[in-house]
Amino acid sequence: MDLTTYRRVWSDLPADEGFFALIRQWEDIYSGAPAWGEVKTRSISRKYKRRMSRLNMAKLLCDEFSHKVFTEQVEITAGNDRYDEWLKIFLDREGFWKDMPQLISKAFAVGGGCIKEYIGEGKVRLNYISGDCFYPTEWNNRDIVGGIFGTSAVKGDRYYTYLEKHGTDGIEKRLFCSNNPDDLGTEVPVSDLYEPDELPVKGIPCFQYFKPDISNNFSDLPLGISVFANCTDTLKALDVAFDSFTREFVLGKKRIIVPSSCIRTVVDPDTDRLERYFDTDDEVYQALKCDDDKDLHIQDNTVTLRVEEHVSAINALLNILCMQTGLSAGTFSFDVQQGMKTATEIISQESKTAATVKCHKNMIAEAIEGMCRTAFELAVIAGELPQEEYELSVGFKDSIIIDDNQLIANNVDLVAAGLKSKVTAIMEIMRCDEETARKELERISAEMPAGGEMEI
Repeated sequence: MDLTTYRRVWSDLPADEGFFALIRQWEDIYSGAPAWGEVKTRSISRKYKRRMSRLNMAKLLCDEFSHKVFTEQVEITAGNDRYDEWLKIFLDREGFWKDMPQLISKAFAVGGGCIKEYIGEGKVRLNYISGDCFYPTEWNNRDIVGGIFGTSAVKGDRYYTYLEKHGTDGIEKRLFCSNNPDDLGTEVPVSDLYEPDELPVKGIPCFQYFKPDISNNFSDLPLGISVFANCTDTLKALDVAFDSFTREFVLGKKRIIVPSSCIRTVVDPDTDRLERYFDTDDEVYQALKCDDDKDLHIQDNTVTLRVEEHVSAINALLNILCMQTGLSAGTFSFDVQQGMKTATEIISQESKTAATVKCHKNMIAEAIEGMCRTAFELAVIAGELPQEEYELSVGFKDSIIIDDNQLIANNVDLVAAGLKSKVTAIMEIMRCDEETARKELERISAEMPAGGEMEI
């Protein structure tokens, strides 16, 4: 939604046209349509533009951040059995585990995202809205407490623009209709397109805005910036290098030089123009008119492909990208044998990647906590839950990924040092409950020779 649309309806809104233009550029880069996506070139007969072969690291970068920040390891508990059971059903029903990673990936690209709660059909519902469809109107030192959400819809030959303004005074909804998709049109009743709210909500913040944990050095608005906002030159260089890498195989394909006497001329029946070609189907013999042996010499003029040079250049640029986005060197690599790959292990919590991910997780956890508190309040209003006390907790498990051998080695060291019980070590290694671990320990003890010592 363009900023001018909001300002036509509410003229007193704060504005920063340049920043919203940047958001659109970031969205284009993320979606694979950057400004540098075409290359000017020319042939003997004409000038033209060709599509650049792109690595599209912006999309991969945002997806990787989303995978590291939000996984199935997120734990949300209310400390109340009734509320916990409702929360589990609510999150599954609203597609939270499926849609939230996609929203986070897009939020890392455009600088932010929103979770919006509302009551529909007597139940609490969720909307997942990208930051490029949100405009802030009120904020304090802690949160954005007011903003406008804009969506478009088509019904028949009519184009609708739906604007929903949230603020401390409540929610204002306005609908506009036009015959032209580029024109806001005239205001019509909201009921022309949407059912009226069954239970109007006032005094409850029904949205949570979250953003990457990166300082906004482009605007004074309380909005976030893309994780690649300050490294678009590196993304462009990566695409240029990858385009050169792929063109190496096009321009470096096998070529031979043949004498002109080997070239035949025929008339194209469609254009009546003379066309010259070398007949590769003449495999046995070909009659040629020539007086010198050198006229019969055919040369292979194939060039050597510069694969290693391109791989080294792309890897160097990937490491620069990692440095600029707060990731450990080598998080991304371009390998000749395995192609594009991402690191699946964070060796230490002190690593650069782990520290960056932890900061982003804090922002996401705060938004999820706000979403749950609002959902509980709306559930009470809608009659889905009774008013009860609860203690909400949103946390993330350790996201370090280690292999089984390392897990066993760590437990052996801790047991040997007296810092961990054997039962707990067996539970972690075998991924079982305490009862199973104790039975396994009894079996091990029974199988041990007299006077022997058992080690995990």
